[in-house]
Amino acid sequence: MKTIVLDAGHGGFDPGAVSGSRMEKNDNLALALAVQKKLQEQGQRVVMTRNTDVFVPLVERSVISNRNLADIFVSLHRNAFTNPAANGVETYVQTDSAPVNTAWARNVQNELVAAGVQSDRGVSQGDYSVLRHTRAPAMLVELGFITNARDNQLFDQKFDAYATAITRGILKSLGEPYYPPATLPPPTGDPVIASIQRTLNARYRTGLVPDGFAGPLTRRALIIGLQTELNNTYGAGLVVDGVLGPRTRAAIPTLRVGARGNIVWLLQAALYVRGYDPGTLDGIFGSATETAVRNFQRGSGLVVDGIAGPNTVSVLMGL
Repeated sequence: MKTIVLDAGHGGFDPGAVSGSRMEKNDNLALALAVQKKLQEQGQRVVMTRNTDVFVPLVERSVISNRNLADIFVSLHRNAFTNPAANGVETYVQTDSAPVNTAWARNVQNELVAAGVQSDRGVSQGDYSVLRHTRAPAMLVELGFITNARDNQLFDQKFDAYATAITRGILKSLGEPYYPPATLPPPTGDPVIASIQRTLNARYRTGLVPDGFAGPLTRRALIIGLQTELNNTYGAGLVVDGVLGPRTRAAIPTLRVGARGNIVWLLQAALYVRGYDPGTLDGIFGSATETAVRNFQRGSGLVVDGIAGPNTVSVLMGL
């Protein structure tokens, strides 16, 4: 299993290129989410720089990749030009980048071209912040011109084919097999999530199957753990039912750097399950946990302060 960071360009108050009512940020996010799903079906670990319509600073996107020790970083964009005749798909690597970057970018570009594009603009070099500050092999894909009607038509008509093409190109670059949907091997699950499930069973008797997949039962078990800790440590007197109701929300304490204990472990576990890696799940609220909280808050449109107060924890565990 490899770690792939997908970066949906722009977001929030930054729409990217705009053509009529069509905004680049929306196309980028839709495609990134589709690629994420396909890569996860292939058994890969995917980290998103954003999975909602929020603004993420350029340098922070690279920080997310570097902190997660990404094996590859792929930034997804749409192109634009004042002349509406400009068209085609191209992929960028950083100026003077290593040969592996160019080779891997060519894998993705070739797969997209094979899926069907108006024109092949090839692999080029450019000076982009997300490529310059990312340590993993990195590329920036410009999937057609949002200012060209035919490119937009192809983007919509071939949306699934383009998501598959990017998935195939990434896997080829990483030396990982691509399984057509009908031949996908049985899922193996995330070993960290399996460990979380075993710990929830041991501490809170939640009866989970430790399969490494964070479904509704695992999310409910996290709330059961939270309610148990609120009762044991804070005397909240809650009914332990796995439902994040008003009384449970009101009893949640404010957790910040320096906090310790099982309730911090539950915070860390919930962050990991939601795709925000807090580092070692040790029950200690350190800098890595603070960073994960900040990233979650940013991705969820919350105030970004790195403090896990009742509102942040409620949103984290309530979905």
